[in-house]
Amino acid sequence: MKYFSTVVLLLVVYCASAQEPTPEQIKQVADAKKEVKRMKGEKFPDFELTTLDGKTYKNEELLGKIVLFNFWFTSCRPCIMELPDINAIVEEYGSDEIVYIAPTFENQTKVDKFLTRFNMEYEVVADVKDFVLGNNIRSFPTHFVIDREGYIEKVVIGYSVLTDNMLRKAINKLLK
Repeated sequence: MKYFSTVVLLLVVYCASAQEPTPEQIKQVADAKKEVKRMKGEKFPDFELTTLDGKTYKNEELLGKIVLFNFWFTSCRPCIMELPDINAIVEEYGSDEIVYIAPTFENQTKVDKFLTRFNMEYEVVADVKDFVLGNNIRSFPTHFVIDREGYIEKVVIGYSVLTDNMLRKAINKLLK
């Protein structure tokens, strides 16, 4: 009980000392979320991304495949919490018909350090801030399920216990 009280006290102190977002920042994030949600049904923007292991992906080369994008960063608690769920999706569906890409704005050194502690079964792309911001990603994690023709089938912003089910449902629809 003493441990629990200490943890709660530390959490309260941490939350109280955290800088509150300004109304303008809140509005910017809300507007970005709306813009991302509106992308459903649209062609995913052109990209050329190089993974940590040197593999390059271009959207036109992925036509005929389903693509699952997972925008994340290393200190994002929800991003870390969902790792087992996303890894399970990769394991369950494999990579014959689906490509899994995890872009982050953070540099490779920071990502490499993170990956010594956490396992990610999908292709990680570091240091692509322009790609992240260019797609209005301001909330993390953000997921896109892209169909075989390059159109956005599903957008899932944030993490909840339902995230993996929403992603699986979209993938299953595209696999039919």
